[in-house]
Amino acid sequence: MTAAGQARAVGAPSAGGALLADFLSRRKGGRQGDVRRARLRPALATAFRIAVREEIERGRGLIWAAFVFAGGIAVYFALPAEPVAAATAGAALAAWLGFLLKARRGRGAAPLLVVALLVSGTAAGAMRTAFVAAPVLDRARSATITGLVESVEHRENGLRLVLRLREMSGIGQDRMPARVRIALKGQDTPVPATGDTVRLRARLMPPAPAVMPGGYDFSFRAYFDGIGASGFAFGGVEPVEARAVPWNLRASAGVARLRSGIAGRIRAALGETTAAALAVALITGDRSGIPPEVTEALRTAGLAHILAISGLHMALFAGSVFFVLRALLALSSRLTQDWPIDVWAAGAALAAAAFYLAISGGSIATQRAFVMIALVLAGRLFGRRALTLRNAGVAMLLILAVTPESLVDPGFQMSFAAVIALIAAYEEMTRRRVAANRGPPKRDDGAPVFGLIGSLASWFGAILLTSLIAGAATGAIGAYHFHRIAPLGPLVNLVAMPVVTIAVMPFAVLALALIPFGLEALPLAVMGVAVDQVVAASQWAASLTPGEGTVGAPSVAGTLLMVLAGTVACLAPRGFRRTALVPLCLSAWLYATHRQPDILVSANGTTLALRDATGALRVTARPSSFIAEVWLRADGVGGDARSRRHLPRSAMACDALACLVRAHGPEGAGPDPPMTKGGPDPPLSEGGRGPPSTMDQAMEGRKTKDQGGRRTSLLVSIVRDPAAFAEDCARVDLIVSAHDAPADCAAPLVLDRARLARDGTTAIRLGDALDGLFVAATTPSYRRLRPWTPRPAAR
Repeated sequence: MTAAGQARAVGAPSAGGALLADFLSRRKGGRQGDVRRARLRPALATAFRIAVREEIERGRGLIWAAFVFAGGIAVYFALPAEPVAAATAGAALAAWLGFLLKARRGRGAAPLLVVALLVSGTAAGAMRTAFVAAPVLDRARSATITGLVESVEHRENGLRLVLRLREMSGIGQDRMPARVRIALKGQDTPVPATGDTVRLRARLMPPAPAVMPGGYDFSFRAYFDGIGASGFAFGGVEPVEARAVPWNLRASAGVARLRSGIAGRIRAALGETTAAALAVALITGDRSGIPPEVTEALRTAGLAHILAISGLHMALFAGSVFFVLRALLALSSRLTQDWPIDVWAAGAALAAAAFYLAISGGSIATQRAFVMIALVLAGRLFGRRALTLRNAGVAMLLILAVTPESLVDPGFQMSFAAVIALIAAYEEMTRRRVAANRGPPKRDDGAPVFGLIGSLASWFGAILLTSLIAGAATGAIGAYHFHRIAPLGPLVNLVAMPVVTIAVMPFAVLALALIPFGLEALPLAVMGVAVDQVVAASQWAASLTPGEGTVGAPSVAGTLLMVLAGTVACLAPRGFRRTALVPLCLSAWLYATHRQPDILVSANGTTLALRDATGALRVTARPSSFIAEVWLRADGVGGDARSRRHLPRSAMACDALACLVRAHGPEGAGPDPPMTKGGPDPPLSEGGRGPPSTMDQAMEGRKTKDQGGRRTSLLVSIVRDPAAFAEDCARVDLIVSAHDAPADCAAPLVLDRARLARDGTTAIRLGDALDGLFVAATTPSYRRLRPWTPRPAAR
C-alpha cells in the first residue's frame, strides 16, 4: 500500500475536509465575536450611564441643561416658518408635566427632561420674538420725526442717535417704528443728551439686511432692539419742549451723565490721547474715541478682548475691591473676631461689580461676567467652590431665558466658549495634579530666590496657557464671524496681559474710587503709561501679521463641527471625551474642501463680485466701500490687497443699457481678451447696444471652450435699463438687474429685483460644465420668511 493509501486508511483529512474544517472554525469564531460584541454594547452603555451619573454628582448637569436649552433656541431660529408662541409655550408646559410625572415614578425621566429643555428653548425664542414685535418701515422715505433720545454714540465722522419716536410725518401711528437709528454727520448743532426730545428731518430706510449669506445681519439685530428704521439726518437737530419722560429713560439718562462725567475727568487728566481713549473704553465701555488704526492693530494682534469688558475686567475690578477692603478690615483684630468681614467685603465687591456693569454699557460679555462674579462671591460666602461649570450654566440659562437672540451674538458665543474651556481645562489639570501629588509632601530645601523665580515662571506660564486655551476655544468662532485669526495672539498676550493685570485694571479701579475726591490724576497717569505699552505691543504684532490675519469665511458646517468637538472635549463624561476626534476630523475635512463663492450679487442688484480668469475675486464697487470690504475679506483678501481687486473697465463691455462681463469657474481658464476694443467708451450703434465689434465679441465669449470642450467662462449681463432684456435674455448666461425681468426671460439664471428682494444677497458657486452650461448652486441670504426678514419693498 502506498503512503497516501495508508494515510487515508488511518483517517488523515483530505483537502476537502481541511477546507470544511476551516469554514466551520471561522463560523465558530464569528459567532464568538458576535457574542463578544453583544456583550460589549451593554458594557459600553453601562459605563456611559455610570460616567454620566458621576458627572452629574460633580455638578455638570446644569451646564448640560444650558446647552440643551440653547439647542432648542437654535432649533427655533432654524425653523422654516414662525411658530405660534402660545403653541410652543403649551408644548413646553406639557413636556415639563410629562417629565415630572415620569420622575415621580423613579426611572426613565431623563429623555423627557431633554425634550422639555429643547421645547422650552424653542418656546423662549418664539415668545421673545412676539414680545418685541414692532412696526418696521416698509420702504425708504424722507420724513420729519420727533422723538426722545435714548442713546448718543460719538463716531469718527459725527454722531449716531437712537430715538424713541413720538411723531413721524407721512405715516400713521400704527405703522410708525418704535425706534430709529439716525446718523448726524458734520453737524455744528449742540449734542443732544439722553432723555432730550428733538425734532429733525431725515432720510429713513428699513434696517439693512446681510450683505452676504451667513454674514452679520443688522435687520435681525434691529428687530430685537426694536429699531424699525435707520438713516441719516438732513441738517441739525431742533430741541423740542420735553413732555413726560419714562422712568427707564430717566434712569438711562442718569447713567449716561455719570459715564460722560467719568470720561470727561479721564480726558482732562490724560488729554486727547490714545491712552485716554482706551482708558475711557476700559472704564465706561465707550470705544468711540479709539483711533481706527489702533482698534485694527488690537484685533490683528489678538488683544481686542481687552476692549470687551468681560470676565477679566470684572474679576480684577470686583476682586480688587474685595481683597483691599478685606485686608483693611483685617487690620482690626476685633472686627476679624466679632464681625463677618468676608460678608462685608463680598457685599462691597458685588456692589462694585453692579456699578461697573452699569457704567460699562452692559454688553452680553459683561452680563455674563457679572453673573459669574456674583456666583463666585456667593460661593465665597457659603464656603463653596466659586468658579465652576455650574456657575457658567446658571449664567447661560439666565441670559438666554431673557434674551434668546443672544445665542447668535459673537460676543455671547466667544465669551462662553472661552470661560467654559478655561474652567474645564483647569479643573482637569487640578484633578491630575492632585492625583499625582498623593503621598507624603515633598520637602522644599530650595532658596527663596528660586521659589520666587518658580512662582513668576508659573504665573507667566498660566498666562500663556490661558491665552492658548481661550484662543483655541474662540478661534473657529472668531474666524467664522470676522474672517480673521491672530497667529501671534498667544505671544502678544504673554507680553501684554501682565501689564493689564498689574497696572491697567488695578489703577483703573483706584482712579475710579478717587474721582469723587479729585485725586484721580496719579493713578490715571500710571494707567496711561501701561496702556501705551499694550498699544505698542499690538502695533508691533500687527506689523508682523500678513494681511491682517485674514483667512476668509470658513465652512459653516465645519465651524459647527469644530464647536461640537470642543464641547465634547470639555463637557463629555470622563472616558468618552476622545470621541471629540470624530467631529474634529470631519471639521478639518470640511475646512480643507470648502470653496468660496464664485459670484456675489448684492440685494439691490447694483453691485457684483466675480472671479476673473486667474481665480481672483473682483468687485464692481469701490474696494473701500463697506460691501466690497466684507466680500473681499470673506474671500481671504486682507490689507492693502483689497485695493487691487476692483473690476477693471477693460473687463466689461458697457453701453447705456447694460454691462457685459465674463465670470469664471473655480479653476479659471487663463487670460481672456479684453471685452472692448478701441477704449473704454465705444460709440453706440443705431440700436443703442454698442458697435458690433464690441457687443458681438462679448456675446461670442459665451461660446468659449477649452480643449476638453468644457466652458471656460459664462457671460453676465448687468442690466441697467429694461430695454436690454429683449436681447440679453436670449444671449447671456446670467442676468443681474435692479429691475424686474420679463416672465419669459430665457437666461439660465435670472437675479432680478423680485428675486433679490425675496432672497437678499445671493452667492453662486459654479461647478463643472454640463451640456455646455455651468452648474450654478445659489445660496440666498434668506431661505424663509421670518418676522425679522426684510419684506420686499412695494413698487
